[in-house]
Amino acid sequence: MRRRLAALLGLFSLVPAASLAQDDLSSPKRVFSDQVASGSWLRIRTMKGNIQVRESSGATAVVTAQRGSGRGSTANITFDVKRDGSNVTICAIYPHTTRCDDDGYQSSWRRNDGDLASINFTVELPRGVKIAASSGNGDVNVSGARDEVRAGSGNGEIRVLGSGGRVSASTGNGDVEVSSARGHVTASSGNGDIRVGTTLGPVSASTGNGSIDVRMDELSSGDMQFSTGNGSIELRLPSSLSADIVANVNLRSFTTDFPMTLPGRFSGRRIVGKIGEGGRRITMSTGNGSVSLIKSN
Repeated sequence: MRRRLAALLGLFSLVPAASLAQDDLSSPKRVFSDQVASGSWLRIRTMKGNIQVRESSGATAVVTAQRGSGRGSTANITFDVKRDGSNVTICAIYPHTTRCDDDGYQSSWRRNDGDLASINFTVELPRGVKIAASSGNGDVNVSGARDEVRAGSGNGEIRVLGSGGRVSASTGNGDVEVSSARGHVTASSGNGDIRVGTTLGPVSASTGNGSIDVRMDELSSGDMQFSTGNGSIELRLPSSLSADIVANVNLRSFTTDFPMTLPGRFSGRRIVGKIGEGGRRITMSTGNGSVSLIKSN
């Protein structure tokens, strides 16, 4: 009898441990699995953690969550799914979360509130669905999205690979890389480098403290702006370029592979000229760096 009782108590002692393993999200937890209509938005928001988005071969969007770094507890973190029409918004809800919806994410957390556990999301995205992925503190990586992409982070790196639609990528403190894009790209960083490779464009990029490196294989209509507070700007553009050029940079720090017509007068830190027949306006500004226009083909 004593042995049987001891065995039963041993089995019961395993239950809290099993529940804890599930609650602490040490294993991936599926928080959403359903179809999202083509042309609709799937939005993923977390206060802290990385977001990985990859193309899915099926018609079902699948979102899983798993604990990342950080010593904080996950016991009070829940997941909220909201629908507005055919769009879907999925949020990691922390005790400090004050709002999370289609307009954005807000939190009352302060540094003296203690450590936060990070929640990493993995998203399997069907073709034709637009993705908006944002983290308050974490990296965002999007690969193979066939439609519009919005990627944001308060403090992390942004990577967007192979997007077929418009890309908007913004981070408060980190690098931004957009490659093999096939649409309009807007990229910004408060403190990081920006690298963009696109087959078409147009492209606009700004950073408070970093370099800007852009390559365009073809030219589309539309003006483009590039600015950095402290860094260099390097644009690789097709040899067929026609554009009106405005470069706010020292003349000795400006180089171009393209024949450019200059006006009779120009100031020491503002260069205005025309390449080819002109037309689209390309504006480049740097506080302390160089500007280079390079033929890509």
